[in-house]
Amino acid sequence: MTVLGSQLGRQLRGQRRTLAVAVVLATAGVGLSFPTPAHGAADPRAGSGASASPAAPQSAAPYIRRGITIGRSVRGRAIRAYYRGTKDAKHVLVVLGQMHGDERAGRRTAWWVRDRVRPRDGTGVWIVPSMNPDGNARGTRTNARRVDLNRNWPTSGWSGARRGTRYWGGPRPASEPETRAMIAFLREVRPDYIASIHQPLYGIGRHRGGIRWQERLSRNLDLPRRFFGVGNPRGTVSPTLTGWYSARFRDHGVATTIEYGARPGRRFVTVKAGRGITAAARVR
Repeated sequence: MTVLGSQLGRQLRGQRRTLAVAVVLATAGVGLSFPTPAHGAADPRAGSGASASPAAPQSAAPYIRRGITIGRSVRGRAIRAYYRGTKDAKHVLVVLGQMHGDERAGRRTAWWVRDRVRPRDGTGVWIVPSMNPDGNARGTRTNARRVDLNRNWPTSGWSGARRGTRYWGGPRPASEPETRAMIAFLREVRPDYIASIHQPLYGIGRHRGGIRWQERLSRNLDLPRRFFGVGNPRGTVSPTLTGWYSARFRDHGVATTIEYGARPGRRFVTVKAGRGITAAARVR
């Protein structure tokens, strides 16, 4: 069980987005405070007719920089998450740099956002450089148990077929510790936007939710909007992070796949993508 799921989850049960509690990391014994996403903010997914940011407070809210371990991989490697932003954030972006260990460019985007972006008042960014540290270490798409983490999410479209391939969804939904760590994390944070970065299909995932968010991403990153299917039966929810989150939290937020090309340039994966994603989410 993850630190977040076992400790933070118990403290936050019944609280929708309030994260202003002390979190004691069992592995380090360090007290950390989570930022508190505030209630009642205007929907940042709305168009130009809606307020993209709240009215400025009389005094600037405290700015927070935090790093925590949200779980462990099959081999025990830490899955780290970093927060940058206002303590009482009105809306929040999550940048996931890597889910497949052989898709490395998104990690560079995540590190750049962590180190270079200071979100504006009232907003915050959580950065997860990799949720598959074992796959990253081995250079494989799958985790250490040869499960495709982007087919392992507990939705109606999950399947345990294709065992022995790069696309096996695992022995059961959410069977993998990496998936469970991200589920617990996202349930507590409940971001307004999730940017899940992949390679090499070159596009912005097209889906029904968050059209203007997708359009902003497409424009900022110069990537076309495209449909990325995973072969789940018609009428079921894709067993992916974006499918799970967008279905479960459709009234609150949206998760979108960003597919870089096979060999994106250094400036693209750092400056262009980092600025483009955070600007599209209206956190800078």
